Order: sequence, then structure tokens, then C-alpha cells
Amino acid sequence: MLTGALALSSSLAFADEETTPAAPVAGGAQDAPAPAGDGTDAPAPAGDGTGPSAPAGQDPAGGGAGDGAPVAPPPGGGGFWHSGSPAGAATFTQLPQDPAYPVPAPPENEDLPVEVDADTAYQNQLSCDPEDRPGVTAFALLITEHYGREGWSGARPCVDYMSQHHDGRAMDWAIDASDPHERRIGDAAVAWLTEDDGEMMRRFGIEYIIWNGLVFMKDDNEWRHYVGPSPHTDHVHFSFTWDGAMMRTSWWTGVAVTRPDLGPCEAVAREYAALHTFPRFEPCADPAVPAPASGFARVRPGEAGEGVAMLQGVLGVEATGVLDGPTRLALLEWQDEHELPATGVADALTYAAAQGQELGEIPASAQAVTPQKWQVSPFTPYKRTTLTQGDQGAAVTLLQEALGAEPDGDFGPKTAQALSEWEQTVPVLAEQARRRGEDEPAVVTPLTWLELERAAHPTMVLRDVELAEGSRDIGADPEGELAARAALEGSEESPYAGGAVAVLQELLGVEADGSFGPLTAKAVLTVQQEAGLEATGEVDGPTWVAVEEAAVDAGRVAGAPGLEAQRAREEAAREKKEQQEREAEQERQRAQEAHDAAVEDAGR
Repeated sequence: MLTGALALSSSLAFADEETTPAAPVAGGAQDAPAPAGDGTDAPAPAGDGTGPSAPAGQDPAGGGAGDGAPVAPPPGGGGFWHSGSPAGAATFTQLPQDPAYPVPAPPENEDLPVEVDADTAYQNQLSCDPEDRPGVTAFALLITEHYGREGWSGARPCVDYMSQHHDGRAMDWAIDASDPHERRIGDAAVAWLTEDDGEMMRRFGIEYIIWNGLVFMKDDNEWRHYVGPSPHTDHVHFSFTWDGAMMRTSWWTGVAVTRPDLGPCEAVAREYAALHTFPRFEPCADPAVPAPASGFARVRPGEAGEGVAMLQGVLGVEATGVLDGPTRLALLEWQDEHELPATGVADALTYAAAQGQELGEIPASAQAVTPQKWQVSPFTPYKRTTLTQGDQGAAVTLLQEALGAEPDGDFGPKTAQALSEWEQTVPVLAEQARRRGEDEPAVVTPLTWLELERAAHPTMVLRDVELAEGSRDIGADPEGELAARAALEGSEESPYAGGAVAVLQELLGVEADGSFGPLTAKAVLTVQQEAGLEATGEVDGPTWVAVEEAAVDAGRVAGAPGLEAQRAREEAAREKKEQQEREAEQERQRAQEAHDAAVEDAGR
């Protein structure tokens, strides 16, 4: 389990402004960004004004004026709007099996823990960040390959309605409900995910599913009729929680989420939130503050607006008037340096700061989560980076070191071969490579970086889990003692560790019974003492790091795929250095002897 898993009810409204989904491609969403006008599927409590405002009279397609980048809408408006909604209770009925239309059995995973991932409240789209998240890509590759229908689309440019497509947390799977074979495939996949109160939805971190005129929400585990412009008869829509989007759930890790990632906070009224970077575990406590007046319209990535040229002058980038990729990267850095919410959007706070206005106090929750040292790895700066064969630089060097290739910073054929060999050991990466094609250049995607980080640092996804003597996985509590205690205390949180205790014990080399007892505590104390940490016997982020390092050194977990090659290079470098030092010492001794002999001769 260890190496396979870790290496590895209220009234609602939906935003669905399209009648056809984005044109899918067999190779995956990365190759086919959807046009800005395809709206889909974002539920939110009725009357919810959460999120950026939609200007009055704005074209729902978000189209631009004439050629070039879309023009940003004027300021003002009536809040985020929705169309489409779940109606009354419905019955989901699969078409009967037919040998003429074979459907494979559901995917299997032998590494799932007994405990199911903890749930969260519905997570609105608050930030504008239309890049497919690794958990969405991984799920898309798995589900579309398994059922033999590979067309899907994911992230889409932000427009004026709420959709998880706009923050990279949604995908549409191209399935035609009018086709008898595809209808059975769609039905089978959806049934598998939603049965048993949506257990598999939780294991993937799926927020809700819309298919063939029906919607299933994990919040109430009930099928409802879906009413909206698109009945979803030509695609299945999946929206994900932040845990699901970031691949933190038990299908991928072997450990159930017990502390859900709550995502960004809406901190400035009718403005986008800071981009999601690291998990946030505490609820948003600060009320949203009003946005300052700036005289400029909000401009999102890819759009044009008068204020962008002004900002480009401040940022020192080419003044195109378009919030293009280089401008967005510079803007994010500038926002962070000036302690503004790093939204990547030309918004009211950014304009006001650039104009030198005095800003009021900005709520702490407006900022992206500041990571702890143990949440960061050498891979962190590159996890949103895509590399292609032929690239050069520090990211390539890190890739080579992790894979065991010669770290020369040049993404050449040997590095591509090392990458290909490792990809074949990770099913979703093998599928990603297959769809890219054998004759195409090698590519490192955000999903590749995430898998590589977890191979090199197998506790990375567990480091926010705190354990102490008395912690138990659910399988180690057959009498339900902890559950009964939690019920008496009125706690709604799971009292169990989701399988993390057993993983800890495997890493420590003690019996993996899922119960954190005295022997486990003693082993933790030993690791803490050897690592120079405070010897508490309790597990926190720094302790997970120390446990991981000790387990890799002891061979209880593999570590990075190129670890042995890296160790061999380090050993060779050490031996070379020692040899050079020996030769230098010998040369020094010879010089000293020659000097002494010359002095002796002169004395004669």
C-alpha cells in the first residue's frame, strides 16, 4: 500500500449558459481551450452574491469588441449570476445491459483506506485561474481511458458567471446520451461514482456531476432534475473540490482527507480572490471589504482594457494593453511584493495601489496561504510550469536530478528517455505520454511535477496531518470507541486519521496496525532526536519530513526515481574530492620536503 499509494439540500442555482460544450479532443483538455463563451455548471446557494460582479447588460458569452483580445466589461453590475438549477427529486435509471454495447467494469484501486474522505461545504469559484489542476487532469485521463471515450475539455477563460472551469476545477467528458453505447458508458461511470452515498465521488473529491438532464450533489446525495440551457446530453460535467483538484484525496494517496482544503477566501467585495497556492484549513473569518474606486474596469487574463497599459508601465513590461501571459506573471509578483491579493487580475485594489492611493487595511484572509517550510520542496517553484524537450535551465536540472539523468540543464534525448522510463511506472503519466504520441517531443506537465514531487517526497501530501499517541485509523477501532466519544462531544469532524497512522508506522518500520501506541511513539521520539527536533513523540510537519528522510535512508520507501543515480554521482564527487585533497596533500608534502632539503643544503 505504501509505495503504490504514496508514489502514487438548500435551494441551489447553476451557471450553465451554453447549449453545447467545448469541442473536446482525444488528447486532453490542454490542447483545446474552450472559447470564452461556453458556460457550464456552477452551483451556488440561491441568491448568493459570492464572487466577482457581473456587469449589467454584459454579454454572457464574454465576447470582445472586434478583433484581438476581449475587452473588459465596464465597472459595476449586479453580482455573479447563475442560470440552470436543480429541481425536484429524480430517479437515475441506467439503461439495461446489452451484449451489443459492452461496458467495462469500474476501475479498481487496491490501496483505498477504509475511511472515506471528509466532506466540505460547497466551494464556489472565487479566483480566476483557468489552468487545469492536476487532480482534474489525472481523473480525466483515468476515466476517459478506462471507458474508451477519450474526448474531454477542462479549464476555460474567465467570464461573467461562476464556473469551476474558470479556476481549473471542472471537466466535461464528451459522451452522447442519444447513442445507445455511449449512454450506457456514461450511465455506468456515473452510477459507480454516485452509489453508496457518493463514496467514489468523495475519493476523487468530486463536488457534483451533471448528466443527461440530472444532477447529483455530494452535499445531499440525491439525484435531482437539472433545468438549464444545456441538458448535458452530449457530455458529463464534473466539478471538483480543492482537495480533488489538487489530487489530495484517497484514490490518489491511499489516505483519506481528514482536514479538507477550504480554498481561497472572498476578501474584497465583487473582486476575484487570490490564486490558490497551498491548502487553507481555517474558515474565512474576515468580512469582505469594499473595493476602492479606480476609474478602470477589471481586466482578466487574456482581456484588454485601458488600465492594463498603465499597469504595464508600472510593471516594466511591454505596453500591449492586453493582460497576456508575461504581464500576468509580472502582475502576480508585483501584487505579492505590495502585499495585495495575488489574483493575477487587473482589479480595483491593484489599480488603486498603482495610482498611489491610500488603501485601508486588507484582511489577512485576502492573501494566498503562506506555506510552512515543510510544505515546500525544490519542486514547488515549477509545479505550474510546462517543460518541452529542448528547454534549458534550472527546472530542467531539477528534473534531471530527480530522474537520475546527467544534470546539465539541457532537456535532450537522454533526459527524455529517463522521463519516458519513469512515466511508464505511473499509470496516469503513462496514459498522458501515450496520448502525446511517440513521435512528439517529451513534455513535463504540472501533473508530472506533482507525481515527481510525491515520488521524491512521499510524505508531502501527509505533512498537514497531525498525529499523537491515541490516534487511530478507523480499522483500528472496531468497537467505534473514538466515534462514540466524538458524538458525545458534539464534534462533526472525523476522529480518525484516514489511514495516516498505518503509513507512519510503515515508514518507521514498526507494526502497521493503524493504532498510535507506545511503540509508535517511541519510534517517533527516536527519529525526532536523531533529526535534532523537539522530542515530543507527536507527529507534525517537520516530524513527517524527518520520518521520510529516515525511511528513505533505510530503504523502507524508494524516494526519487533517480535517487540511486544521484547517490552514485554524489559518492563519485566525494571520492574525486577526497582524491584531489590527497593529491594536494602529497604535493604539499613533496614541496615541504624539497624546501627542507634546500635549506639543509644551504646550511652545508
